Amino acid sequence: MTKNLLKSVMQKPVEKKKMLDTEELIKKIESGYTVNRIPKHTKKKTFAPSTLVYGHGECPRYWYLAFEGNIFTDSATPYSVANMTSGTLSHGRIQKAMMDSGVARIYKDDEGQDTTEFKITHSDPPIFGYGDGIIDWAGEEIVAEIKTMPHEPFEYFKTKGSGKKGHLMQLLIYMKILGKAKGVLIYENKNTHELLVFPVEVNKTYIEWIDYVFGWLREVRKAWEDKTIPKKNYRSNSKVCKECPVKEACNAADVGEIKIASLEELSETV
Repeated sequence: MTKNLLKSVMQKPVEKKKMLDTEELIKKIESGYTVNRIPKHTKKKTFAPSTLVYGHGECPRYWYLAFEGNIFTDSATPYSVANMTSGTLSHGRIQKAMMDSGVARIYKDDEGQDTTEFKITHSDPPIFGYGDGIIDWAGEEIVAEIKTMPHEPFEYFKTKGSGKKGHLMQLLIYMKILGKAKGVLIYENKNTHELLVFPVEVNKTYIEWIDYVFGWLREVRKAWEDKTIPKKNYRSNSKVCKECPVKEACNAADVGEIKIASLEELSETV
């Protein structure tokens, strides 16, 4: 009986099932990173230091269109979104270590949880951002900016002995608003979790650059208040324009009435 049953099962035609398409599955999972990052109308009210030191943030026309309110298109890839999410999670872990070690000042976030992060605001020019922490060290208050990165750039900055210029520029803007003479860039190696620290102290070069930046910000803001759109400073195929979230609105807008130079980066590194 058992022998006949086994024979019957073995002789039954096997239904062919479609093999798992691994590449298609990967694409499907990756799409989850960007599914909610759809074009949407956004109206900026303040300058963001993290944007100012990155790509389109140096463009006065971008800020005019951002203050005016336009459709923002997110060009982030699944990889870049995953990378940003990983960085955010790492920030939280490092900030907890700073609190637990007793070196950082503790604040409360909007949900009442302990954090080292705090809001940084300025009215003229209007600026809003988040500081990663204030370190109490040897009786001094030091502004901390945390950045995470893969092994290769981490080792590059370690060998170079200085941090990324854009990171320094962002930190200096925070230091200016807070009126602090000292800051620190804290880098973490994403592969090994090794930390690297670069102290920053105000000098003549930094002061001159910060004064220039605040003057530039006021000029750009006034252009928007006066409704005089700046002219384009780049070709449409430039990297700045390709990655700009308001490039479509820029192409459709007026050619411009005034010429405002792009924001110049700091000439000296930490």
